[in-house]
Amino acid sequence: MRIAAVAYQCERLSGWGAQKAKLDAILREAAADLVVFPEYAAMEAALITGPRSASISDWRDLAAERADKWVDQFRHMAQAHGCHIVAGSGPVVTARGVVNRSWLVAPDGSVAHQDKRLLLRYEREAFGMVAGEALRLFDTAIGKIGLLVCYDSEFPLQARALCDAGAEMIIVPSCTDLAAGQTRVRQSCRARAIENQCLVVQAPLVGEVSGCDPIDRSTGRAAFFCPPDHGLPETGILAQGETDTPGAVVAEVDPAAIAAPRRTGQVGNFADWPGGLERVTPVTVPAGPARA
Repeated sequence: MRIAAVAYQCERLSGWGAQKAKLDAILREAAADLVVFPEYAAMEAALITGPRSASISDWRDLAAERADKWVDQFRHMAQAHGCHIVAGSGPVVTARGVVNRSWLVAPDGSVAHQDKRLLLRYEREAFGMVAGEALRLFDTAIGKIGLLVCYDSEFPLQARALCDAGAEMIIVPSCTDLAAGQTRVRQSCRARAIENQCLVVQAPLVGEVSGCDPIDRSTGRAAFFCPPDHGLPETGILAQGETDTPGAVVAEVDPAAIAAPRRTGQVGNFADWPGGLERVTPVTVPAGPARA
């Protein structure tokens, strides 16, 4: 299977036609079965003929207002290119409030979604968002896929729940504005690949957009992670791009081969997980020297 992880830079485009041309060029070059765009890529919808600057809530509301149009663009692209696409994420209004929603679009134009479940303080307070609810496993023609939106990847039990349910790959659309944040997400993705002995794909937002506070600057590095084991890279990195360089990183991958170490690997992280949990409780506090 050919997968593309896109390091995507949002731009102030002249119209939806220009945005369509931009997507078409990326998808033609990638020529992949699955193309992954990053968290908050859908903020580009608000930038199309949008204001030069606005309040955080106004940017949120404009992106949410145009979310359906954004998804429609990707529906047409998925149908035209015959591929699955993770259409990044962006604000969506629901009965519960505004969520950060990521969409998975199939080649037939059907759309499923996963809402981000663990929000950053900025998202809760400045963006006024609410957390998503259920984790979803997408059973597709190219395999069983789980989506963890950026910060969600930093919590091991979420990835574990998806893999216990049958996920063969975990997709992580990300958006981080500082190198430290990018390190946290990247290292978390690597850890999730080791713990679950599965494929993890990270696609980051990159670049600067003046006047748009939610994505005024973004840093990241597209990458594919796997368990470092028999027949796989000893670094656990299948492929990666350059930091802050826009474009698609493409890799030929076989999720089943990447998961093979679950049965025949040097270690059995996936199978041994229950035993690992049992051994961390209870925690004892033995008597020792008094504090000074």
